[in-house]
Amino acid sequence: MSPPSRRNFLRWVNVLSVSLYAAGLLAAEPASPVPVDSYDVCVYGGNASGVMAACAASKEGAKVIVVEPSRWLGGMTGGGLMHIDWGREEAVSGSTRPILKKDYNDAQYRAVFAEMLKSAGVTVLFEHRVGAVEKFGGVIRTISLDLAPFDETGCPPAAPTKAGARVVAAKVFIDCSYEGDLMARSGVAYTFGREAKSTYGENLAGAQPPMSVYAIDPYVKAGEPQSGLLPGLQSTPVAPVGEADKLTMGYGFRWRFVFKGESLPIDPPVNYDPKQFELYRRAFQQGVDILSGRVLRGQLDGWEKSGGRVYSGGAGNLARALFAPTNYGHNARYPDGDYATRAQLWKEQQDFVRGMTHFLRTDPSVPAKQKEIALSAGLEKGAFDDTKGYPHQLYVREARRMVSDYVVTQKDMEGKAALADSVGLASYGVDEWPYATVALDGKVALMGGYYSMLYLEEKNRGIYQIPYRSIVPKMAQCKNLLVPVCVSASHIAMTSIRMEPVWMILGESAGVAAAMAVKSGQAVQDVPYADLQPKLRALHQKLDIPKKKEPTQK
Repeated sequence: MSPPSRRNFLRWVNVLSVSLYAAGLLAAEPASPVPVDSYDVCVYGGNASGVMAACAASKEGAKVIVVEPSRWLGGMTGGGLMHIDWGREEAVSGSTRPILKKDYNDAQYRAVFAEMLKSAGVTVLFEHRVGAVEKFGGVIRTISLDLAPFDETGCPPAAPTKAGARVVAAKVFIDCSYEGDLMARSGVAYTFGREAKSTYGENLAGAQPPMSVYAIDPYVKAGEPQSGLLPGLQSTPVAPVGEADKLTMGYGFRWRFVFKGESLPIDPPVNYDPKQFELYRRAFQQGVDILSGRVLRGQLDGWEKSGGRVYSGGAGNLARALFAPTNYGHNARYPDGDYATRAQLWKEQQDFVRGMTHFLRTDPSVPAKQKEIALSAGLEKGAFDDTKGYPHQLYVREARRMVSDYVVTQKDMEGKAALADSVGLASYGVDEWPYATVALDGKVALMGGYYSMLYLEEKNRGIYQIPYRSIVPKMAQCKNLLVPVCVSASHIAMTSIRMEPVWMILGESAGVAAAMAVKSGQAVQDVPYADLQPKLRALHQKLDIPKKKEPTQK
């Protein structure tokens, strides 16, 4: 058959277009194409790790853009994490160390990060999140970004204001987001939840027995399971001890509470319903101690009591007890959830504390001391004034985890791995928070969250190396992506890695490697470690485990 003439071809295209329009499959006026912004390196996520990655890549000569979904830089460093856990101080190095040594407040961290990016000549695009990834031959070509501004109290929206608002092309991408959204959309293998003990031979892995059990009837109608669970409890199946599940340790906000002087108000949510707090009402009415939990510190058989609280000055941290400023287990759908799911969970986490505050202030069942604290609590001025005092970063302790050629596991933490491609050190102990609030034998159980700063290797004081192989995907999956936050690690290892100083260190190392890949045109997996290592040492990154100092002889 001979090919159609140009006239017949154009007639055919016109007929097809009319048919598609009539069927509603083609817009009457095609949208104007979105211009493509081109860079050497695109860093997705402007948290502390992302800032370090961008500045490092720029200093190596790359043209860099940071894409940050919110309006703020720093993530948790500047988003409420006032007391930043270092682990072992001698493990924190590179450009991270002098920044954190300043011990800034939230607003100061955000300002410092903004100045760092400005001085490095890095472009920053706020209020955009990744919608789609164009990938060809194992290489990310472009990412399509949706405009999706956060709301007045610092929570992300369920739907974007404008889908496909911007398109960014880059030679190398670095996913520094807490959730690993760019990684996931790029077809890179990942997991979430807890592996079984047998997966990597980790004796600390898998589901654990209840951390605490409270003598509160868990059902809407006491003693009647068929009536359903009280609000705040999940119908999550409890996995056998040591087996895998898809639960993730509790999230929350690092609130900036104050109890004297001027403050911003904690108003109840518009949908406040006192029935949502029936679990706590029953506890108060029946004299059940929900302020107690238990926590493991330092050694496998070293139980210590932990105190429950909704409010704490300064750090505004959670508590390993039923009485806490979060609903443990509520975040189970977050790690692999879509934007609408996550937006709902952010708002519900925020509304939990707002509603709890109103409940503690007004309900007759509340003990006088707790009512007094709630009545005096407000939100600190100066930290998050543009969001009415509410923190703008949910504390996502752990979400997705990449699965690459090297998975950091408990054996690394125990000093049983010898690595030749270290890009930084980690040192915090195993540090968990509860995973679920469930009905168990007619009572309420808080599941997991056993370990707090459990150092596993005495000789090296718990300090261990993170290899380059764990921050790059498998070659067959993506050749121009680095992942310094959602690194390739088991859950047990991530309970330690997940500290901001470690993510900052890994971000800086990733930025250097990204710029090297741009210059050489190589896949990130092929960046020669022999060339990367001296560049990292020039930045004062510690790559080797420091020797333990022996006591001075008298």
